[in-house]
Amino acid sequence: MAGRSGIRSACLACHSVDRAGAGPAFAAVAQRYAGEPQAPQRLAAKIRAGGSGSWGTLPMPAQPQLAARDAERLARWVLDQAR
Repeated sequence: MAGRSGIRSACLACHSVDRAGAGPAFAAVAQRYAGEPQAPQRLAAKIRAGGSGSWGTLPMPAQPQLAARDAERLARWVLDQAR
């Protein structure tokens, strides 16, 4: 499901699992938020709202079409990439 949600929301246009592109690698995101209890909810909110400044100046476009549940599922998948 997370993979399909990521493709639908175009995550892979800017992110990959292990290499930085226009956006950070999912593994780097997972490392930054490792051990943070509220990370899944925090990242899900960032996915849906978009933003800038966390990883540089290039803004991440909002993905409001993702349901909150799907955004959190996607965030949990990203956080699992630190393993």
